[in-house]
Amino acid sequence: MVFRKIMFREKRSFKNSRGLNLSAIFEGEEKDAPIVVMCHGFHSSKDNPITSRALAQKLVESGLSVLRFDFTGHGESQGNIDEITPLYALNDLKSAIKTLGKKKIAIYGSSFGGYIALLYATDHPILALALKSPVSDWSQVQISNDRGKRFRQETENINIYQKAKNIKAPTLIIHGDQDDVVPLAQSQRLYKYLGSAIKKLEIIKGANHDIRGEDLEKANTQITDFFQETLLN
Repeated sequence: MVFRKIMFREKRSFKNSRGLNLSAIFEGEEKDAPIVVMCHGFHSSKDNPITSRALAQKLVESGLSVLRFDFTGHGESQGNIDEITPLYALNDLKSAIKTLGKKKIAIYGSSFGGYIALLYATDHPILALALKSPVSDWSQVQISNDRGKRFRQETENINIYQKAKNIKAPTLIIHGDQDDVVPLAQSQRLYKYLGSAIKKLEIIKGANHDIRGEDLEKANTQITDFFQETLLN
């Protein structure tokens, strides 16, 4: 495999609607290449070497540009992690996308970030959508503390399955069949409701919610191939 050198990497800072400074990295080989905006999972960050950075490197090497940012209270972004909710995070994503101007984008989301990516994609046109172990229904997610209660209350009137009918962009979903946090059944149902003409559900046998090792390498390759095929061909 021939690896290309990253031609640019910009560290960025932008404000969300609450005036907090959020941290981001914009990188790639050419700034006019299609852009993938990455939404990390809860308690993760744009700089997680196992997840975010590993996938970003693959995407850049494939010829894409990447904007990866930290949600409020995560990584290098300001704020308290205990204050963030799904709709608060959606605002963060919208603020991040605004920094790109009028450029068309694709979105990747993992777990919590997958739900945020879904929310955005149901109401905004995007080029493509890739999801790894995404949450579709917080009422069926294994979170027992006060945070889980807040998430469920805030989203109780949001039917992501019905809203998914509005998503027309090519969509890839990857989910482990042993996920003990977000049931695989959520992604199976989501797949059926997606309005995309091009959609695919990849089930990784034996993988739990935190896909790791060879399974993660396989998932990252599938995500990269998907974006390459939909954005560059």
